[in-house]
Amino acid sequence: MAQQFSRFVKSGAGLEKTLRLIQCVSQVVAALTVGSALAVQLTTVKLQLALSRRYFRFFGFIDSFQHMIALLGKDGFTSVAGLLELAQSTCFGLYFVLEDLTLLHAMGVYAVPWHDRVMDQANTFWFYALAFSVAGALWALLFGPAEKPVKKNGQKKNQKAVSEKINPTKATPSSVRVKQIVVELCDMLIPLELLGWMPTGDVVVGSTMVLSTLLTAQDIWAQV
Repeated sequence: MAQQFSRFVKSGAGLEKTLRLIQCVSQVVAALTVGSALAVQLTTVKLQLALSRRYFRFFGFIDSFQHMIALLGKDGFTSVAGLLELAQSTCFGLYFVLEDLTLLHAMGVYAVPWHDRVMDQANTFWFYALAFSVAGALWALLFGPAEKPVKKNGQKKNQKAVSEKINPTKATPSSVRVKQIVVELCDMLIPLELLGWMPTGDVVVGSTMVLSTLLTAQDIWAQV
């Protein structure tokens, strides 16, 4: 367990999830102890960790735009799933770029008067990206291709059943998509709160962040 935890926090993704978990727990406790010295300290912890996590995704726009270009050259416009994935990648890329433009301001290095406007646009694209991702996962669940039966030893078996027999711990595509939907619905509350579109408060947002962080950390934990 200790060795696996060490491998987990040494990986970039695992360390980012660890910092995110501390951040959202600090946010919840600070909201529950508002007015106290502890709340002030934990709010500082939350803000500093939120800033440090931005470094992990600074170049996130590269993967997003590369994926967008790949979709444009493949099937981005030929299917509903392709269109949703294309929209998701585009919005994530724009979110990363706009957020990066305000990093020096957030670090206190170079203040700019347009910080709030740009961050509002960034969070808007973040919300749209998550919404398109949820829509894509729902579309795949409802209208995705059915698993084809395979013939083995003269008998037909469902591909899913064969896969689970070989590797019982391997998640099915449906369960992965359901997990994705839950995670991204939780994360959608963050930009909704930041934009003031659906204020829910720090306790609710922080609690849903804990859930989404633990769910995504499970996959990283299993891989290290």
